[in-house]
Amino acid sequence: MPVLGGERTLGAVPDFDFFQALYHFSDCEIDSGSGGRMTRFEYVAIFNGIFVALALENIASSFHKLLEAGGRVRWHWMAPTNAIGSAIATIGSFWLWWAARDKTLVDATVFTRLPSATELFLLYLACAAALPDEVPETGIDLREFYFSRRQQYWSIVGATALLVACASTWAMVRHNFDPQLIRIDAPILVGTLVAAAIAASMIFVRASWWHALGIMAMTSGVIFIYGPTKI
Repeated sequence: MPVLGGERTLGAVPDFDFFQALYHFSDCEIDSGSGGRMTRFEYVAIFNGIFVALALENIASSFHKLLEAGGRVRWHWMAPTNAIGSAIATIGSFWLWWAARDKTLVDATVFTRLPSATELFLLYLACAAALPDEVPETGIDLREFYFSRRQQYWSIVGATALLVACASTWAMVRHNFDPQLIRIDAPILVGTLVAAAIAASMIFVRASWWHALGIMAMTSGVIFIYGPTKI
């Protein structure tokens, strides 16, 4: 049976060069079993999809537990709205990745994938922090929950926005500020910096009216950015 570096024979150690296989892995295509080939993009899409599924499952589970608790929950709109906004941002991030499926992955390595993987990890944490994991027997007030967890939630959102801003800046630098790329990344850079500033203010300002404005602005921004995206 053919293997990398030679043939496998009974009682013999195959001539396998791990580092050669590692460096040439990006050139490999795996038979998908349906007559086609699984591409590197599809591998990464599976990885991204796992994070998206976990994030959405977390939010769905939290909503289910709140609804099951019935009268033990004192509802308030801020935390659920953040959960919905985080879910849209997570789906939208995956949507944008899929929309770019026909583009060539340049210099695709573990390290160049880290920013995207970290962004998905932070989005998962934002989804997990938006709503309570459990409803105690004594009940829960979602307004109190939101303000008690606001620093954690908005720190994650701010970190995500700054990461995307850094990635957009680096993309423009790597491509020598190509005008076509700037038209795409410049609005993203400005938007994420504004989002990071709003998130930072939500950490330190406790006024309810400011949080109401901030949540509506952030959720509207997410819908405006990701809503029209086509695949």
